[in-house]
Amino acid sequence: MTAGPEGSEDRVRRGDDGSVLLLIIGFTAVLLLLVAVVIDVSVVVLAKRGVASAADGAAVAAAQQANAADIRQRGLGERLALDDVVVQQIVATYQQDARAGQPGLVLDVSIEGGTTAVVVGGRTVTLPFVGWLGIGHVLVRAEGRARSPVVG
Repeated sequence: MTAGPEGSEDRVRRGDDGSVLLLIIGFTAVLLLLVAVVIDVSVVVLAKRGVASAADGAAVAAAQQANAADIRQRGLGERLALDDVVVQQIVATYQQDARAGQPGLVLDVSIEGGTTAVVVGGRTVTLPFVGWLGIGHVLVRAEGRARSPVVG
């Protein structure tokens, strides 16, 4: 049973059968994994933009609320002091409205220096694909600041 040149070629060809199929399956798996990662990262980036937008909007809405007693006492020509109770109410209302498009959104507000509303927003985002790896949820946070207007 001596194999001639033709017999050895047959053996080599049979050994290569299916290797292209394995490469295609491997590349397809890598491609699908990359698509899943890109989609998950996009979900986080869009959620971050949404939280930042809500925090900025709530801060601006809060900063526009003037303390009437402060205006009467100090007059015009300075930055208006913010009323803590009114600011809390404005941000709570803004949070309720923003939750329609962003479930789980939480906005916390504080006042810096009496004239700057600082709103910190947060939301937990569920990752659609990488969740099965055990990552699952990501906390997205953003901060918005706005100063009260100068009236004069």
